[in-house]
Amino acid sequence: MTITLTDKEQALFDSIKEGMDEPGCGWLHELTPFNNDHVTAGVLGSLIEKGLVHSQEDEEGIPGYPPSYWITLTA
Repeated sequence: MTITLTDKEQALFDSIKEGMDEPGCGWLHELTPFNNDHVTAGVLGSLIEKGLVHSQEDEEGIPGYPPSYWITLTA
């Protein structure tokens, strides 16, 4: 089965594939190539729907700051 990605999906997928400390994973706020949280959330949601990415919210978040998400490739 071939999965087609939009340009934005491909950009985020490639960034996650490169990774942060190791390939295929990292904190979303460190990996996103976009300067807009709404764009990032929409593109991430699409990659999750396509089964390419898994996202897990950091349970030890800092009060007063937005939550952080650990992203990993599933493919």
